[in-house]
Amino acid sequence: MLQIWGNLSGPARPDTGWGGLWQEYARAIGLCDWIQDKELGGSGWGFEGIVRMNAGFEMIWCNFSSPSIRLVSHLNVTAPLLPAEDEEISARDVEYEPTSYFPLPPSPTRSDKATDPTNPPQPPVMGREQWAREPFFPTQAWNWGASALAHYGSSANGPGLGETRVKITGCGFLSYYTPKFLSQALPRAAEEQKTLNLTKDGLWTGPGKSGTRAESLEALKRRRRLHTLEYVTTTDAAIMRANSERVLKDLLSPSPVNCTGIDWTTLTNEIVQTYAAPLLAFLKFLQQYPDSHNHTALELWMTDIRDQTHTFLVPFLQYPESTDSKIWTRESTLFKDTYSLCRFQYTRLLNPEEGVSLGPEEDLLKWAIEETLGGICSMLVDVGLSVEGIWESEFNLLPSNKTTTTKLAGLRKEVTRWTEGVEELMSWLGWAGEWIGCDVLCAWDEKCYIPMWPIIPMGRRGPGRGRRPPPGYGRPGRPPSHSGPPNGTFPGFPPNGTWRGPGRGFNPWAPSETGLWKPKCVKKNYILEGDGD
Repeated sequence: MLQIWGNLSGPARPDTGWGGLWQEYARAIGLCDWIQDKELGGSGWGFEGIVRMNAGFEMIWCNFSSPSIRLVSHLNVTAPLLPAEDEEISARDVEYEPTSYFPLPPSPTRSDKATDPTNPPQPPVMGREQWAREPFFPTQAWNWGASALAHYGSSANGPGLGETRVKITGCGFLSYYTPKFLSQALPRAAEEQKTLNLTKDGLWTGPGKSGTRAESLEALKRRRRLHTLEYVTTTDAAIMRANSERVLKDLLSPSPVNCTGIDWTTLTNEIVQTYAAPLLAFLKFLQQYPDSHNHTALELWMTDIRDQTHTFLVPFLQYPESTDSKIWTRESTLFKDTYSLCRFQYTRLLNPEEGVSLGPEEDLLKWAIEETLGGICSMLVDVGLSVEGIWESEFNLLPSNKTTTTKLAGLRKEVTRWTEGVEELMSWLGWAGEWIGCDVLCAWDEKCYIPMWPIIPMGRRGPGRGRRPPPGYGRPGRPPSHSGPPNGTFPGFPPNGTWRGPGRGFNPWAPSETGLWKPKCVKKNYILEGDGD
């Protein structure tokens, strides 16, 4: 919307009832027209389509008469409809209707511009009778969800396939998170200062008067879930559009001037995979601090903790010859040297002095990587050196010098500092998706289901062969006759058109977030029927 029209509402749509598909085609046409008008692509050359993320990913292809794409088959694969439920006839008398409710689209009219389809069929939502007669309706919904899940990235259940068919060109990466877009950054920062208890510099001040520390940190970890573009001005949208035109034209040139060829995607994925899961495991180990004053038990626990901190720091830490206790503090030269090697481990040579000049887009990625690693390394080097100092002074002793009871009166306080530091680091990183997954291994006929638009669980629905609408649900475009949210899994828009993502105010139509943060193993009927959770 911002790229095409400079606002979030877009053009006025015709008053024809349900308008979801109208906006879909308006956006597709608008993007393709923009590419053509700015001479960024055309039939058989340049940029010929747009990939967008939805549940999984979708392709908007601008011109189906282009020589870049070829039709290899044209089949009507729809199956005969099931008989209507009110028909009392024997099986031998059944005359199946030859085609599905969903008709083949009309033959396209070739033109230089994309055109609206003639009466496109509406998607299978809101429990209409025609869809109850589709024999494979439950299966197609399950396969749709399974396909999207297969192209997800990593989660707490391990790495996923990801969308490997699309290769990201890092030197053309643009984001509204860029610091210069203050029209959205300043209002969001002001709001998060109040709702998340942050200072003007973005530092967390604690849980505040309401809520627990754990709840507040979870809110901080998930705050990007609430980020929208609602504050972006028309001016900022025009800047983004101009930047994207500049980047795309540069990429079309024989020798792009702002593209080093660095694989930023692999680099950033490597950082997440290196630290996400180990940070969670490290936190769990810290939380297992033995409630005992026995020196042997504490030594075993400290051995495990030291093993993990050493794993984090082994590429960067050179053990000092001095045994002065001050060497293990944040103020020491050892800390500064180790921190520097850790923070700039991927980017140290990316500067003009080394013959590497980055364009504005790649320079932003370099900055983001260094800021992210700066936060990670600051905490891990701090904890790691503290662990080494305690190990050196209290555990790295001759057997004759060890006692059966510990003299570490301050160890618990230091462990608390480590634990809270790692918790706050994870909340600051906001990699919530990396730490969310099913608690158990799913059965052979199940999938670990993380809710994704437009299939979002909203409660329990009644039995039946097909999906049935709640009371008051009729044709698309009509508001419900009751005040509560619909029951069951609701794939698509609400009939009254008030659907929105997770927002700041109360919205009775907003989807439940419970399933998002507590995914579970489900079977194929879950997507259509739900189970009330």
